[in-house]
Amino acid sequence: MTETMSAPAPSVLDLSGLTERQQLAFYGALFALAAADNSIDERESQLILESLRLDALSEDARQRAFALSISPPSLETCLDILRDTDEPIRRALMLNLVDVALADDEIEPGEPQTLDKVRSELGITPEELAAMHTYAYRVRQQANGEPVPHPLACPPELDA
Repeated sequence: MTETMSAPAPSVLDLSGLTERQQLAFYGALFALAAADNSIDERESQLILESLRLDALSEDARQRAFALSISPPSLETCLDILRDTDEPIRRALMLNLVDVALADDEIEPGEPQTLDKVRSELGITPEELAAMHTYAYRVRQQANGEPVPHPLACPPELDA
């Protein structure tokens, strides 16, 4: 008999400790991954838009956040901005990128290579990426169509 493992209840990531530029880079990275196949699937877009936490941002930053969905920045630019953030932010970014990749219920061609490149640039091991993938998948399965709070924070079980 196979035991089904459940994922810890997801919690929302707090990005308030980041600068506006870093917050926009976080969201921009999500849109950049979604657009990697030259189009953003409606489910990917909806997931990212639900992730936006704009309350603490200036009006200009809010407008720029929505503009990211129309014209995503390069993933490399976003990673350059976020590369020196604290490890929990980098790990949460990786988890949320995996979650975006899973949003349309399929991993598109090129997404595994892109995720692996990001993983390497953010200092995350292949094993940690695999655990994040499993966690994001289980959270989706357990939600049974109910909304999941976003952006996802890494649960302690995924901490290095």
